[in-house]
Amino acid sequence: MVARYKKALIGVALGAMIGVASFAPGLAYRSNPHTGAIRQAFAQPGPAQGAAPDVVVARVGDATITARELERRMGEMPQNVLATMGSTPQEIRRAYLDQVMVPAALFAEEAKAKGLEKQREVRDRMLSVLRSALVRDLKQGLNADAVDDDDVKSFYQGNPDKFSAPKRIGIYRILVSSEAEASALVKEVGSVPDPKAWNDLARDKSLDKASRLRGGNLGLVAEDGVTGQAGDKVDPALFAAADPVKEGELVPRPVKEGDKWAVVWKRQETRPSVRSFQQEAPGIKANLEDERLRKAMQDLLSGLRSELVGELNPELCDMVSVTASGELERTKRPGVLPRSKRGAAPVPTDGPGGLR
Repeated sequence: MVARYKKALIGVALGAMIGVASFAPGLAYRSNPHTGAIRQAFAQPGPAQGAAPDVVVARVGDATITARELERRMGEMPQNVLATMGSTPQEIRRAYLDQVMVPAALFAEEAKAKGLEKQREVRDRMLSVLRSALVRDLKQGLNADAVDDDDVKSFYQGNPDKFSAPKRIGIYRILVSSEAEASALVKEVGSVPDPKAWNDLARDKSLDKASRLRGGNLGLVAEDGVTGQAGDKVDPALFAAADPVKEGELVPRPVKEGDKWAVVWKRQETRPSVRSFQQEAPGIKANLEDERLRKAMQDLLSGLRSELVGELNPELCDMVSVTASGELERTKRPGVLPRSKRGAAPVPTDGPGGLR
């Protein structure tokens, strides 16, 4: 049993050094006879209580470990792991300090002595942690001016289009140059078109190059002609003609569209809908909070940029070779022609069996 505890303590120390709290998932919490000790460690007054004093319990090089820090770190560890570190609260607290926190601080001091914090991957991780800490600090500062119910209601009432969907019709259309040609197509496809025959006609006859290869599909069209594709709009006359027709049926007469004529097939219809305030309130609140955070970050960046950026030479960035697709290339010396990626064509050679 003692040997098993020692192995667990070594695992705890290593896990703390590399930032992995769940290194020992196989420990049996319920079967451990000392499981109740960890609960007592937090239940008894002393360094492991929520009101732990900020007194120094260890100094390791330039680092200091306080009782409050010990309490915080112990609170982050799984109880089944802490329960292996002793049979009494005192044993648990002291073992955690000696076997986890002190070794971690020793390794950190040695890493600094070797200058490992200057390594690129270490600096990148440190910068990432600092950025995350700054964002958390900004969020805490914004909590004093938190988004309230009035802000959420005001946004909901001021942006009705964001929370409602109008009636829309799924329209397939074949566009031709004359009314006579459109009328002939109406007779050919019938009142309920065959999908394959329709697709063939759309591909061969439609003048709309953007939609003919997809069977003339214009998508879901609103009353004003706006489609589901951003920035795409069709003639509202198509919606007006398809509206009274049943789903799956052809509009019985050609529809004039500009100086051309359209054969219109109504494939489906969606009803108008309005999402309630109760449904949308959580999302609105989160979006408003994110928007305030982004503005706070942008304002902070603007101030820091003017204060701290002393030199900026964007023209020197041209020394980095990158393609339009984002692929980095090795920098070439001046006067060196780029090497072709295509291999040279093999030259046939004459052998006993002929040219090869």
